[in-house]
Amino acid sequence: MPHTGKPSGACQTCKQRHVKCDETRPACLKCIKAKRVCPGFSEGLDLVLRDQNQVAKASAERRLKAHAKKRTCTPSSGSGSSGSSSSEASGEFAAPSASPTTSLEDELTVYSSLAESRDSYAHAFFVSAYVLGPRDSRTDHGFLELLPLLFNRLPFDSVLSSSLAVLSHCYFGAWHRPIRNAETLTVRQSYSKALRGLRGALKDPRHCVSDEVLMSVCLLNFYEYTSSALASRPREDQHVDGATALVKQRGKALARSMPVDDAPEIWDDPDDMPYNPATSLDFIGRDSANLLAKATEHGSPANADSSDNTIHADIFVQAKALEARFAAWAEEVPAEWLPFSVPRHLIPQEVIDAGVLGDHCDIYSHTSVCATWNSWRVSRIRVLGLLADYERIESKQDAVLQIQRLGDDILASLPFMLGSKTEAAEMHDTDFVYPSIPGQGVPTSHYQSAAAYGGLSLWVPMIVMLNHNQYMRVDQMCFTGQQFARLGRLYDIRNPK
Repeated sequence: MPHTGKPSGACQTCKQRHVKCDETRPACLKCIKAKRVCPGFSEGLDLVLRDQNQVAKASAERRLKAHAKKRTCTPSSGSGSSGSSSSEASGEFAAPSASPTTSLEDELTVYSSLAESRDSYAHAFFVSAYVLGPRDSRTDHGFLELLPLLFNRLPFDSVLSSSLAVLSHCYFGAWHRPIRNAETLTVRQSYSKALRGLRGALKDPRHCVSDEVLMSVCLLNFYEYTSSALASRPREDQHVDGATALVKQRGKALARSMPVDDAPEIWDDPDDMPYNPATSLDFIGRDSANLLAKATEHGSPANADSSDNTIHADIFVQAKALEARFAAWAEEVPAEWLPFSVPRHLIPQEVIDAGVLGDHCDIYSHTSVCATWNSWRVSRIRVLGLLADYERIESKQDAVLQIQRLGDDILASLPFMLGSKTEAAEMHDTDFVYPSIPGQGVPTSHYQSAAAYGGLSLWVPMIVMLNHNQYMRVDQMCFTGQQFARLGRLYDIRNPK
């Protein structure tokens, strides 16, 4: 059950000494100053979720002990009839003495804890780690952060509830140490139930354009992406296409059956909306994907005939324009989003042993900010790779050097995201070291957010680097291959390739 009060994040030594803990990781400064061994901190679900049955039992035992002590401290009223008559005459009540054969366990009966359902644990885990977990709101994409607004007003057996159950069991199974399997029988059963509910909802003309159905389709697509990545199998995009069709259908319904205008500007944020760097990057990424699809359709310019020259020239111009938009995006991000470079000699040795390429690593204000930067680098590498295919020899070298610099920046973010982890562990395990800005400790929230998002957000950037190996340096490719295998161990990804 959820704990109703705010739990203490202090280390066990400071709790026992009844002193305020500064909660510095991995060892608090109070313990270091007192020359004591800091035993570490409790994190995550063991602070957020507590067994209230045990809390109630302990509270009842304390009250009963206090009551028993009070009775033993009550002055004796004498023995025999004289004692009885004196107490009656004084009008006082003499509490009967406890039977010598009656124990505390005999007087207090506390039943054993009720079993928590697996659904409850899975939902609590996913919501606390991935929906309500720490993040920079300027990296929001309008997806999981909107889930509580929808879920709180829906019946338990709704299609959205079923879709959320699929994703919750998938992530809970992937992280739960005795299981470490994202595709258990419970996940497959929940997936079948969600698909049945979704098919029924799509047959209802009014229900099919609801926020609930659109979110359900997005959650199922998120599950399919996650399960495919963890199992190293090709991803299926049926629900991506379904979500696109739903958006168009919703537009027609909201516009009273008027045709949907597919012009990109109608999807932009209104002028009075605050600037969101992540949303701005999404639009650049959308245009990049369309251009790459067009280039793939028409093939390499080296093999093109004269009739395709105009098309390839247009592709080249659009790629140049996109490259300029990528450069402008990096100039417009908030100042606190810029990474802080930590030289190698200030990086903890445990982190270096796990993997650091070059003479530094980069520290970001948050893992979600780092993931957004890496998304920018991935999209830009793809466009630069396209330009490298079209450019002349001297210009091609410039594109290749930019690709290599972007690859270095991706690899420099690995220590911040993975720390000293080299093997699979519990999400809230804090027996690891992360690099930090000199003079500052590692924020408590980083242990949860790095475990939840860190490694998973690196999966695509490293794949893109491996796919553009013809432009990368040899040392980049060797290090990327080693760290890619490390990700496979951390997340129990079967046969990463």
